[in-house]
Amino acid sequence: MRVINGVIGGVLLALAVLHAFIPHAASLTLMSLYGVGAMLALLTWSNNISLGLARVLAIGTTAVMFFYFAGFFKMAPHFSETWYMSGDALEAVGLLLSAFAMIPVLSSYSCLLKAECREAMEKDTSRRAFFSVPEQVQKKA
Repeated sequence: MRVINGVIGGVLLALAVLHAFIPHAASLTLMSLYGVGAMLALLTWSNNISLGLARVLAIGTTAVMFFYFAGFFKMAPHFSETWYMSGDALEAVGLLLSAFAMIPVLSSYSCLLKAECREAMEKDTSRRAFFSVPEQVQKKA
């Protein structure tokens, strides 16, 4: 999960840097929105996130995801029949994919809010996979 969130953070950071070179009024907003998304994704690499901070980061991730979806759906009514061949397609697809990419980031923070996940991470700090089989089940098989 850390690798997936690292890739998401890297892609969002690249999108933020790309929007820095677009002379458009909304590009500053999108650049900061992509930058915040990248920061939230890369913060999942930290091993010492407190319960309160995990709550705040989960709420922030949800808010950023909402703004990605809102940006896409604000653009959608103005699309023509061939919108995917226009310049707006890159911005629209970037917003939509970024919104869906925030789901694994949100799942990282929501896992930190669960006692089972926190206990497993405290026992074995090298095991950071969320979707793995518990050790007691692995030994029976």
